[in-house]
Amino acid sequence: MVRLKSRYVLFEVILSPHISNVDEEEKEQETSQFTRYNILLSHHRPCPKEISIKTLIQEIRHSLQLNFGDYGSGKIGSLLQLKYFSNNTGTGIIRCHREDVDTLVASMMLINKIGDVENIIINPVKISATIKKIEQYSIRRSSKLLSLLNKSRKQTALKLDLVDNFNNVEEDSQD
Repeated sequence: MVRLKSRYVLFEVILSPHISNVDEEEKEQETSQFTRYNILLSHHRPCPKEISIKTLIQEIRHSLQLNFGDYGSGKIGSLLQLKYFSNNTGTGIIRCHREDVDTLVASMMLINKIGDVENIIINPVKISATIKKIEQYSIRRSSKLLSLLNKSRKQTALKLDLVDNFNNVEEDSQD
């Protein structure tokens, strides 16, 4: 008996900075300060509720059909399975056959709309043979991102404090 060999693809859904539920005043503040912290936060935020496991798998199958035809859709669709997706982090794990992983990744990268949500990027992050290694990599990646955000936030706060102190010194010298 032949064993079915599969691959797991870790991916993230990156939203365009233009899609936001933020007030106009907060948008102006975000665009006025292009700091590393603001850029990271603008791309790594929770996905809308419209993006679910069902809509993701439908869009991937539609992209396969559109870009690779009946043959590509039929070949990849037999073992295609979305194992995990979180709206809070925008990350997911999808399983496919070993020979079809390149076609799947290409079709995922060609998606720019899921349901009513436009201007998105599906970024395949890592491919592995076991789901355990993908989960471990995802945890390490998330912790690195959190530490990077914390470090950038502290640096931004320090820079803003320095600018405020400098402005106070200028005002005192003018008096």
